Amino acid sequence: MNRWRVGAVTMAAGACALGAAPCSAAGRATYEMPVSVNPINSCTVSATPLIFMIPVPTNANVDSTATITIKCPPLTAFTIEIDKGLYPNGINRRVYNATYNAYINYDVYKDPPRSAVWGTGPARNVAGNSGPLGLVVMPVYGRVAAVKTIQAGGYNDTLTITVTF
Repeated sequence: MNRWRVGAVTMAAGACALGAAPCSAAGRATYEMPVSVNPINSCTVSATPLIFMIPVPTNANVDSTATITIKCPPLTAFTIEIDKGLYPNGINRRVYNATYNAYINYDVYKDPPRSAVWGTGPARNVAGNSGPLGLVVMPVYGRVAAVKTIQAGGYNDTLTITVTF
């Protein structure tokens, strides 16, 4: 009786392999996963736009927030500086409207209360470290001071962010 069972199993396996009988054996799926290693020895920086929505006229400060993203090798120390933009006037940053040849003062800050101006040099830059993941996202706090007389329309500026590592 044992001989017959062994023979029956062998015959069933052979029939399955030849496609003569339906098979109920478990299957197997494979996938080739791409792997890449990209050592970096520098940092990159990007930022979201700083957008102010100002009612006309306004008698109050208008605040906004943007973010700066820094990618560096892990545990890299760095400093971030933000220049005065395209239309500075003394210590003021300004946005410009070409249609009206008009400016509005604004500034960017390191802190939520908007008391520490973010700029250039040791007293105005921000120091940081990329940490174990090599990625840091930092907020930038912007403010347009109360402006009583402004023309409606688009005002623009461009700030240059410099990361030194």
